Amino acid sequence: MRSLVKSISPLLAITCLTAANAASAKDDPEIVVLKPSSPWNLDMGEHKCRIARLFGEGENQTIFVIDQWDPSKTAQWTVAGPALEKYRNGRDTGFEFSEGGDAGEFELLGSFFGEFGNAIQYSSGFVADEEEASEEGEEPDYVANPRSLPELDAKGASAIEWLTISQRGRTPVRLHLGALDAPLSAMNVCMENLVEFWGFDIAEQRTVASPPEVTNMKNVAREVAEQYPNAALNRGAQADFHIRLTIDTQGEIENCVLLNQTAAEDFELGGHPCTAFERYAKIEPARDAAGQPVRTYLTNRIVYRMGR
Repeated sequence: MRSLVKSISPLLAITCLTAANAASAKDDPEIVVLKPSSPWNLDMGEHKCRIARLFGEGENQTIFVIDQWDPSKTAQWTVAGPALEKYRNGRDTGFEFSEGGDAGEFELLGSFFGEFGNAIQYSSGFVADEEEASEEGEEPDYVANPRSLPELDAKGASAIEWLTISQRGRTPVRLHLGALDAPLSAMNVCMENLVEFWGFDIAEQRTVASPPEVTNMKNVAREVAEQYPNAALNRGAQADFHIRLTIDTQGEIENCVLLNQTAAEDFELGGHPCTAFERYAKIEPARDAAGQPVRTYLTNRIVYRMGR
């Protein structure tokens, strides 16, 4: 029925990074090609960073958005607009970033993005990962790969110029993004500023080798899952949340922030996921390379899904 897996307030700043020529066109009869119709716009809120750009004109206007709730090598990206109107939920959907960019396929769960209508959302690192994937269930090697302060690979994204979305039986949609190094660099700076805004020292966060660990996560997940709101359960509603905890050097929770990513109705949780962590979580604090504890943040994604 549900699962718990790892992972707004007024805007504080808006920055335009680049200007761009606008126009939407069909460069190929078998693909819809949309060119930029706005500069990149960066928003910094209290809890996340977002950068977005418009593509196409008039009725074909489409938006591409990148969101981050915490420093990471990956980010959630969203494409929404009329060109995706015929894409269907429950079907495998492909994506491809050009010139060494990430590519893959996933089952479309579908979402809605305000006035832009149907949306496709996925999380990736934009740049193809050349590292060998670790075996499922294998413990991360924080000696070889310290957490530090993760960031998007802006340099590696300099050659990425477009994103193509496809689904069997549907016309592929290609966005001419322009080089992604500038927008990803802006997101990295935004996240650093946000971490400072949360009350952390950037230099100290770069010393983190191993992040905090909830050693009894299964127990905490069970407590969170059992509080599926009745109103949402009756409607079959689903939702995604982000939770951010401040963990001190003793492994104690200083504070907790719960964010409703989907703004779903009937999901008034009354802060319970925070309560579940505060009451039941046993946490090993973050440590630097010398094994000394470090005060830092811990984030998770909470996914409420109805079983089939």
